[in-house]
Amino acid sequence: MMLQKQLLYDIVLNVLDSLRAHKLRSVLTLLGVIIGTSVVVMVGAVLTGLSARVAAITERSAPNVIYFTREEKIGPSFRTPSAEERQRKNLTYDDALAVAALDLPLYVSPQKIRGSYGPTGDKPTLTYGGREAINPLLLGVWENFPDIVSVRVERGRFFTSSERETRSPVCVIGNGLAKQLFEDDDPLDREVRLDGRLYRVVGILESASGQGVIGSDELDERILYAPFETVAKQYPEIESTVIVVRAPAGRIDPVIEQVTATLRIRRNVSPSAPNNFGVNRAEQVFEVVQQIILGLAAVIVPIALAGLVVGGVGVMNIMLVSVTERSAEIGIRRALGARQRDVLAQFLIEAIILTGVGGLIGIFVGFLFAFIVQFLVNFPAAVPLWAIVVGFFTSASVGLIAGMWPAVRAARLDPVAAIRGD
Repeated sequence: MMLQKQLLYDIVLNVLDSLRAHKLRSVLTLLGVIIGTSVVVMVGAVLTGLSARVAAITERSAPNVIYFTREEKIGPSFRTPSAEERQRKNLTYDDALAVAALDLPLYVSPQKIRGSYGPTGDKPTLTYGGREAINPLLLGVWENFPDIVSVRVERGRFFTSSERETRSPVCVIGNGLAKQLFEDDDPLDREVRLDGRLYRVVGILESASGQGVIGSDELDERILYAPFETVAKQYPEIESTVIVVRAPAGRIDPVIEQVTATLRIRRNVSPSAPNNFGVNRAEQVFEVVQQIILGLAAVIVPIALAGLVVGGVGVMNIMLVSVTERSAEIGIRRALGARQRDVLAQFLIEAIILTGVGGLIGIFVGFLFAFIVQFLVNFPAAVPLWAIVVGFFTSASVGLIAGMWPAVRAARLDPVAAIRGD
């Protein structure tokens, strides 16, 4: 046992001495392994950080919130609606009233949307004094909406039930819209023009925290809330209504079941037929972001694996050179009683240690770049243990595979011929 430990120790020292003696050759040999491992770590960091950020945003801004929609999915999506989905009838204001009358939901609000959650879409025109807001998003809601989705008013107030019932043209605007339209002036009680109609500003939302899905809350900056009935009157062409429901803590499933049963009855869905409306939890709104990241990972990871393959070829090449350079040493060891499997094990261990060193460097580089990206663009990044383990063991496996042929070749050398250098 002590002899084996000493042998392993000597092998490690031999590999490290070789790396120090041939620095440039070692760097070039390990470059593919380093790049491949660092990419694996970075992709793992981004995916893990994104998942944690989505969970945190959902918990902070929309805990226990369910969106009932005409479409199967809410928010941006890459999917194409089916023919059945395109033919569905819209959810209505009366549907929202029926859901609001149920006993299980904590809060309910209908919602009409004009504008886009993304950078494009049928956006409203919002102006003041010759200035125009960039890509505003209008949401028509009830006065209890701040109790459903965390809406924080920094100055002023949210509109009241009486303002909603009388269809008053009042609004609450995001901090970004306030800066764009009013610059240093106070927006409160000023009138903005929304698609040609005057609205009085009664509240300004808090500034974005910078803790959005990809580093910002840009949506919160450009949002505009107005009473649902006011929006429905001004935009009769917006036929679709979203029903937003907040469930009590730990009661999401019972609330979904109760609301779903109510809507199925109101929409005349037979017991054997599937829902003809969508049921979306708050976290599902961010699924498209996760799909984008997973798509990028599907492209980047094969590139990283290609880097590891290239690194493996380099390791195999350097190990074959090492066998040639050390043939006399191998011959002497065999002459002194070393078995073929001892020589085989020695060269395999050397290859594994060589790529393991590259893997450790790659893990460090992955860590470094992940947190540089996080620092520069506030993109969520958290390096998970699985990425470190996968990165290291993948690099070590490359060494095992790449070192197999050189190790076999070294083990099969004839001792006499090896000593003579034939």
